[in-house]
Amino acid sequence: MRKLQLLTKVFLLGLCINVYAQKTPDQIAREWIKSNQVNLKVTSEENFILRASRSSLSGHTMRYQQTINGIPVYDTEITIHVSKKNKVTNVANNYDTKVSKINTTPSVFKTSALDMAKAHINAQGSFSREESKLYVYNKLGDTRLVYVNKISATLPVGYWEVIIDAQTGEVLKAEDISIKRNPDLKPKIDHQKAENSILNQKSKSNPSKKNTVASFLVDGTGMIFDPDPLSASGQTYGGSYADNNDATNAQLDAARSSVTLKDLDFTGGIYTLKGPYAEIRDIEAPTKGIFTQNSPDFNFNRNDDAFEAVNCYYHLDKSLRYINETLGISLVSTFNGGVVEFDPSAWNGADQSSYGGGQLNFGEGGVDDGEDADVILHELGHGLHDWVTNGSLSQVEALSEGCGDYWAQSYKRSLGQWQPSDASYHFVFGWDGHNTFWGGRTTDYNAQYPDDLITGFAHANGQIWSTSLMRIFDIIGREKTDKAFLEGLGMTNSSTNQENAAIAVRQAAIDMGYSCADIDVFTTEFTATGYNLPAIPLTMNCPEDQTTGTDAGSSTFTVPDYTGMGNAINEGCTATVTQSPSPGTTLSEGVHTITLTATSGTTANCTFQLTVDAVLSVDDFVIASGALLYPIPASNSITLEGKFIKQETLQIYNLVGQKMITTNILENSTKIDISKLSRGVYFAKFKDQKGVIKFIKN
Repeated sequence: MRKLQLLTKVFLLGLCINVYAQKTPDQIAREWIKSNQVNLKVTSEENFILRASRSSLSGHTMRYQQTINGIPVYDTEITIHVSKKNKVTNVANNYDTKVSKINTTPSVFKTSALDMAKAHINAQGSFSREESKLYVYNKLGDTRLVYVNKISATLPVGYWEVIIDAQTGEVLKAEDISIKRNPDLKPKIDHQKAENSILNQKSKSNPSKKNTVASFLVDGTGMIFDPDPLSASGQTYGGSYADNNDATNAQLDAARSSVTLKDLDFTGGIYTLKGPYAEIRDIEAPTKGIFTQNSPDFNFNRNDDAFEAVNCYYHLDKSLRYINETLGISLVSTFNGGVVEFDPSAWNGADQSSYGGGQLNFGEGGVDDGEDADVILHELGHGLHDWVTNGSLSQVEALSEGCGDYWAQSYKRSLGQWQPSDASYHFVFGWDGHNTFWGGRTTDYNAQYPDDLITGFAHANGQIWSTSLMRIFDIIGREKTDKAFLEGLGMTNSSTNQENAAIAVRQAAIDMGYSCADIDVFTTEFTATGYNLPAIPLTMNCPEDQTTGTDAGSSTFTVPDYTGMGNAINEGCTATVTQSPSPGTTLSEGVHTITLTATSGTTANCTFQLTVDAVLSVDDFVIASGALLYPIPASNSITLEGKFIKQETLQIYNLVGQKMITTNILENSTKIDISKLSRGVYFAKFKDQKGVIKFIKN
């Protein structure tokens, strides 16, 4: 394996960023913190705990939390991203220099603190979230030891954080920390209706254990809006295309789509809207159940409460499959075993929706929120932000609101139902809003950062961020923008503002090897928004190691021009790339180093290994037993054919003699999976027999 070399120092955001060799990402990050103690104002005796780490397409992100006597300091962390080239490329600092050292032995028991928290908010019904953790807390003017309690119950609606002094039992703060579509709405609680809802919920519950029944994942069908009836029909709100107190009609029925509901839970003859990515729950009032049935066909129209349940399941499942299976980004809920929970009838009927604690709750006031994919995906966007940062979501300058708007708009625009000349092309919440109920939001927001930020927290500020991202989307496309957006978001923490999020998103694109032309789009559009991005140092992204055969009829290989694969990145994409050995050079069999050098005022280079192997002939395919191995070269699998009178064991070795694969040959034709092998030359042989087959993995 090629050894990593110590590279030159570069500067990011005025801090010295080192590149390390032969070390783990954690070691690299910790050494970076140590070498930058002065800039960070970190004391030499500070003991950081690695709170969370994440490996992804762009590299590795480590989150180091500040501690006092081993107790974490609330909402503090230094987030360091190390690229796959073992280079620190992004830092988000939320270290608290003013926290005091205090006694960290609590006088109040954790269970008592949780009971106090529940009593303080008058929590009722069932509890879908209840936890209590000990922290050092420095948000109220002095440093205290506290229990941070988080509660989600039938009532009060919301995801509540109650902070209790761990020495005195005093309630210091109680707040609904769920992220809401409408932060100013205070839902009016019909207490009699709510009490009836809780009683109804209790009557449906059965605490006794049931016999274990086999569960299966099966596909079903459903009728949904994709993404909403106006976009599907090319209509504007009004007339037959109005809410009309949740009534349906022929036009709204025709705007539905029939879809496959993937991987539904099928247990004991009952189908449930529960799968590997999303699960229906009855979390908040009103209690309407979870719409199970004995048929896999969930076909309803909008005046049936089950319609919103199906619509939510489909869009949540589809979006999370797209992230994990299409984009190749591992990202699921950090709660409930990786499955996001949703309540399609929540907020006690108010015109409100929210995300909190891994749960999505959709209200029913105005247009039912669960009918509009924009609302569903906007709230999921908050969840993605929460999970990709391991709980360090930022609402500075309404960043997460902009993230939710972007995620909703990214999907809707990918359907191609509106044209840029249509006003609805830019609408977010195009069915739920932009009507008599409320104004909705837009990704054509004519505002500049930071001059046009509205003082204090305002959802409108998030439109600056989402508008900028959608301009990039329109130029480089959905998948590239979505990948950079999610990967960059994963480098941020709870103190990140829009400008630093833009820096992280562009850096993620660089670390994933995007072309210089793509990087230039991020730079141009973010700068046009008003974000101040640091200059990009000249960098190179070499291709992966290559394996090739000799030229036909020759024992040598003629080197082609690899400079186009060098992907030099700098401001304005002005670098020229040269190659050594130069194109046209002939190389003998063996392993050779190819060096690509970029020049634009300064220079940067990178190397990759080129393995030249003799072209295999038909004779090379056949071994003593008369077996045949093909194709050569191979990509994901090879097939072994022959007449075997007993079970054989085939072993595959790499060039340095390491055994990579062992498989039993039971049939005369056997396909062998080699997809996990790196590119290169390998040898296949039968155990305890002489003779080998040489093959190339592309």
